[in-house]
Amino acid sequence: MIRDSRIQRILAAGVGLLCLLLAWSAQGKPVELNVAQQYYLSIDAQVLSDPATPVSELWIPARDDFVPVPESDPRNSLWYRVDLINRSPQENWHLVISNTLIEEINLFTVNAGAQHHTRNGYFRQAPFDISNGVDIHLPFNEAVSVWINIKAPYISQQPLISIIPDELYAQHHFNYTSMILIAIGAMLALVLYNAFLYYPTRDPSFIWYAGYQLLCTFAWAMHFKIMLYCFDVPLDASTLYLPFFIAGAASFMFALSFLRLPHRSWITLLVRALAIAMVVFGLLGLLLPLPLYQLTLTVCTYVWMFVMLGLGIWRLNKGYRPARIYVIGFGVLTTYFLFTLAGNLAATTLFDNQLLWALWVQLFDAIALALALADRINFLRKSRQYADKRASTDQLTGLPNRTAFERDIRAWEAYYSEGIVQEFFLTFIDVDGLKRVNDQLGHNEGDRLLSLVAQWLISQSQQQNVYRLGGDEFVILTRAQIQWNLTSLHKLLSDEGFPNSDLSIGSSSYSESGNRSTLLKLADERMYAIKHSNR
Repeated sequence: MIRDSRIQRILAAGVGLLCLLLAWSAQGKPVELNVAQQYYLSIDAQVLSDPATPVSELWIPARDDFVPVPESDPRNSLWYRVDLINRSPQENWHLVISNTLIEEINLFTVNAGAQHHTRNGYFRQAPFDISNGVDIHLPFNEAVSVWINIKAPYISQQPLISIIPDELYAQHHFNYTSMILIAIGAMLALVLYNAFLYYPTRDPSFIWYAGYQLLCTFAWAMHFKIMLYCFDVPLDASTLYLPFFIAGAASFMFALSFLRLPHRSWITLLVRALAIAMVVFGLLGLLLPLPLYQLTLTVCTYVWMFVMLGLGIWRLNKGYRPARIYVIGFGVLTTYFLFTLAGNLAATTLFDNQLLWALWVQLFDAIALALALADRINFLRKSRQYADKRASTDQLTGLPNRTAFERDIRAWEAYYSEGIVQEFFLTFIDVDGLKRVNDQLGHNEGDRLLSLVAQWLISQSQQQNVYRLGGDEFVILTRAQIQWNLTSLHKLLSDEGFPNSDLSIGSSSYSESGNRSTLLKLADERMYAIKHSNR
């Protein structure tokens, strides 16, 4: 009996020891800091077993105060516990949390009976501090128990926790702050620049672009505490998430205008409906619990990105060249969010600071769309120039037509009256024998004859203003009388199979005419006089 009781006690002690070992292994081994460098901490989140437990600066939780995070937990107050042993000579460190929205961080430390509490979060500090770094003192070669409490409207599934020694944190903090301020400042500058471009262009694309980027800039400034320091804006769903919904609606309207989607087509109606839906979801989401509101924003964001990218690719395939840079911008944006989604599905993270990366990807998209707008202006300018050239160019000979002639002769007359041009001449040319060529050889040969005459006139006038008014009539504007070499014309026409064709030429100067109508009349009369004398 005595032996049995001893065996039972031994077995009970063994089971108890095994339970302690399992509990210790479940909590994880202490993290040793051997070198003064950045360490990433892999810690499972927990919540208080009794949410009503009062938490104060002097309160240090016990291990049995926590339970794993329930699936239904709203994730607005999470706890993390880790034991640290500092083997490095650096005793002053900073704890940094990224990849999640943070309203407040509370850090509790206990070592050798001493306890300490520090905090940071969405509140103003002096000097200016938009980071979430928290001071932590780790005495050399001592074990320190650390409790981290994160509070936010919603905490992501993969917050990234790291500790950085003071000697590295200063540079880290400077880089982090600089990248945020540069990105937000650049986005705001793009907003203002493109808003001002609306007035000379009257292109609604610039207004929709400015609205879209301004709302995104406001939302990112909220996430990174800029609006807190500038305007003391509180942290809530209406300032964090609603601007992104309205920005999505503005970007849909930007796509309608910039991509020149066909009016009254089903695609245009769909895009307009999606813009309205974004605003409706954004407003209705304010009535939902914050985790569900954020899930709604995530789903709407992916739908928005794929629709915007798809519209750009479709228009690019249709030959709309300004969509090139548009597609690049939304392509990079979509790729980043797909990588982020892949990391979330794999319960890991691919980026050291997802929010900072997202801000810079947004800036890249803003720059790409601004360049796309500039490319669109250049494209439209070239299109107008091409259209104007076609409208003022004779399609057969490539010479300026009657429209260009009437425009230019008014300009020359103005130059003469202002003394810019001292004298200029107008020469009328008529092709003799064109009707005979058309009747006997066909209109193709008649067109070839006109092209030969046009090239000869260009060479004779030393590439000055030669126009085809229509039919067999040409006109030339020059500053001096042209010395005609008709022998070369006759040889050219004979060699090309038009030996019976010739030109009738009449010229007049503006000084002898005094006005445009008389100038035209004199040149025309002299040309017809020569034409009749040749018959």
